[in-house]
Amino acid sequence: ISYCACTPAPICLMECGLFACSPVAPTLAVDLHVLEFMRTLFVCLTPNMTAWSEALESFLDAQGYQLQSK
Repeated sequence: ISYCACTPAPICLMECGLFACSPVAPTLAVDLHVLEFMRTLFVCLTPNMTAWSEALESFLDAQGYQLQSK
């Protein structure tokens, strides 16, 4: 990602929907949607696959996707 030196790289990354893993000269960034998914997962977390499935369904629903189940 190219950016202007007048704006810090973390700010440019945030404008692109990415969270910089370092406040100065970041070399790694995480998509904000992935962070939201992880937050949802940890809210629903229990030691079984049902929690993971519910978190994934909730996350995808918030993104505008609808899962069809049998």
